Amino acid sequence: MDHRDLSEQERVAVRAYLGRAEVRLSTLHRIATAFISGAGLLLLIPIFLRDVVDDLLLVFIGLIDHLPSASDALNILLFLLVLYPFILSLSVPIYGVYLMLKDTLQFYFTLYAPGMPTSILNPTFALNALMLSPDEAPTAKAAAQQLQYEQRYVDYMLSFSDKRRAKYFDQLVDYTNREIIPPTRRDIANAATSPTDVDRVNAALGITRGLDRSLIEEVALVELTLARNILYLRRLVMRYVKTLLMFIWTAIISFIALPFLQSGHFPPLTLLAICYLAWSVIALMLLRMPLNWISRHRQGDINPDHVDAQITLLESQVIPLLRFAIGGCVLALAIQMLPTG
Repeated sequence: MDHRDLSEQERVAVRAYLGRAEVRLSTLHRIATAFISGAGLLLLIPIFLRDVVDDLLLVFIGLIDHLPSASDALNILLFLLVLYPFILSLSVPIYGVYLMLKDTLQFYFTLYAPGMPTSILNPTFALNALMLSPDEAPTAKAAAQQLQYEQRYVDYMLSFSDKRRAKYFDQLVDYTNREIIPPTRRDIANAATSPTDVDRVNAALGITRGLDRSLIEEVALVELTLARNILYLRRLVMRYVKTLLMFIWTAIISFIALPFLQSGHFPPLTLLAICYLAWSVIALMLLRMPLNWISRHRQGDINPDHVDAQITLLESQVIPLLRFAIGGCVLALAIQMLPTG
């Protein structure tokens, strides 16, 4: 069916859907904003870096000072066996933050937009500029489009110096062979405005993906935009929870271990091996915990193959490293139990 054949009743239904979709999109973006400014991580990261990392580094530096006096390789092996989970305990939460930042950027930005040439890979907001559909009100659309190229509107749109306008827009128009300009805007001319400024306005519309889409094309884009946002948001929220849990657990185990290490009453390598064995075992459970919370009422029925890799990427990469850390800590404790002499 040609979109131009829509009845008035169908157009009313489409407009109502687009209105509801805008509300849903704004809700999704409010959720994303809440997690980006999440107070939990903002509070924990400074404490983690200032107290946990500094104090534990001093402990390991102190152990390094005693290594040269150990003639056998056993003490060096023990040191390396507890150094690995220490590095891992710092790396996992930081890696979680890295993934969250990447997810946030991918949530808000995209390279692609339906209607633009596939060769144009210019980063832009996933929420594109919204234009009046030409098939909704052709006369009003033509009048608005004519106004957009008057100098007062051009100056509003391009609020930069001539030097900056040339740098921001002229170069892009030239380098893309004018393909950055939306297809429906490439042949527009306005006697009151220079062709250069017309191209600059059109380039700005191309950067923001301000395309003159039909009403049905807007529906197609909005439906996919909603699905895309949910796709990225579910991943962002899951990684936020896992990263927060890892920060909390690493801080707790470190705060528990530090007083015993600083007291000097316990063998530091033995104490570190015990602490990081506990850290690794609990970390294994914590990484799986968010998904277990969600599926708690159907725990026995969940097929792991039905859970997509997007929300299990962190644990799938980290769990093998944690198992290696568990083995290293157990080996370190076993070595220290060997009779000496």
